[in-house]
Amino acid sequence: MHLYFGTRHPASDALYAEELANWKEGGQLTSVSNAYSRTATPAYVQDILRKDANRLGKLVADGGQILVCGGREMAAGVAAALADILAPQGIGLATLKAEGRYAEDVY
Repeated sequence: MHLYFGTRHPASDALYAEELANWKEGGQLTSVSNAYSRTATPAYVQDILRKDANRLGKLVADGGQILVCGGREMAAGVAAALADILAPQGIGLATLKAEGRYAEDVY
């Protein structure tokens, strides 16, 4: 499992940093990629997804699932990034949703 996690600032919002590190060390998570929007070099989840486009495309092509949880604006940005990432493979989010491989829990 690969986690792409976005929040405002690591000093105030890294609420589960210890747990995430333990899960990575224990093998429950393969990777953890963080995006912080209120730092000297702001980044958003969709930014780190685009940087990892090759791996994401391969994971999805190999049957991977995508679960998105968070705010509506973030989810819209993530959906747009994923659409761009998966388009060259001819994979769309509607197809992934129909296959039960894409789900959102947004607020």
